[in-house]
Amino acid sequence: MGDDAAVHGIVVGTDGSADADGAVDWAAAEAARRRCPLQVVHATGLGAGNAHPRLSEARQLTVQTARKMLDDTRDRVTAEHPGLQVDTVMSDDRPAAAVLAAADSASLAVLGTRGHGGFAGLLLGSVSLRVAAHVTCPLVVVRRKGTLGSTGDVVVAVQDRRDVEAIRFAAATARVWKASLRALHAWQPLDEVGRTVTQVDTVRELRHEHLDLLTEAVDAAELSSLSPDVCVDRLLVDGGAAAALIDSSADASLLVVAAHRPRSPVGLRLGPVVHAALHHAQCPVALVPDR
Repeated sequence: MGDDAAVHGIVVGTDGSADADGAVDWAAAEAARRRCPLQVVHATGLGAGNAHPRLSEARQLTVQTARKMLDDTRDRVTAEHPGLQVDTVMSDDRPAAAVLAAADSASLAVLGTRGHGGFAGLLLGSVSLRVAAHVTCPLVVVRRKGTLGSTGDVVVAVQDRRDVEAIRFAAATARVWKASLRALHAWQPLDEVGRTVTQVDTVRELRHEHLDLLTEAVDAAELSSLSPDVCVDRLLVDGGAAAALIDSSADASLLVVAAHRPRSPVGLRLGPVVHAALHHAQCPVALVPDR
């Protein structure tokens, strides 16, 4: 993570809203920790210019307002983090497309949950969902302003060996933060042995099988060589994965989940557990796509 981040840096999208300010603050603090550049992206959504005088005036006003917002954001960040390289980008594209384009060459992308124009009843905006469904680098979604600390553990959801990249990202983050790592695997005994009278031996055997899945996944991540200083706690939790992750987020600094997307570019791109984490986690959520 360190060398890659130093080359590509962190991208954060903003529209000047309170949620976006929280994402910018989180991204800036993380860029300072990793000693990598920060790129702040704002999309006007204006598209190609229009020759009509009134539309040109409105476009010019929009651009001026956006530029001032970006300049103010850069000044605020550099005042908080002297020496941090902060670049600003204004795009005429739509917000999700602008962030996705910038994230193509980034080591990490950061967004807030909702920006201007979001409906109060929605916990996660359409821009964040679209970026989460298509981004190729890890994405951190910051729920609210002020969630900046790295005082709690990093928690990573582990289903099996397919989650190796998520485990490695979580461990690398924990190493930078000097935090511990909790690798969490959830299982539901009743779903596997049925709701009739269960055999204790059967439940015990299944528990061992799930513990083996967790152990094999963590071992496959090769953390002893990649992040040797990170303390890893392996947790097997009885219950649904979504509920277990949301509960664990209450005292965590970051919740990391893997994104196993379908090959098809159409249809649902994020599973129900990922959706639940993005909507309801009480700490920032990192989504790590497959390579």
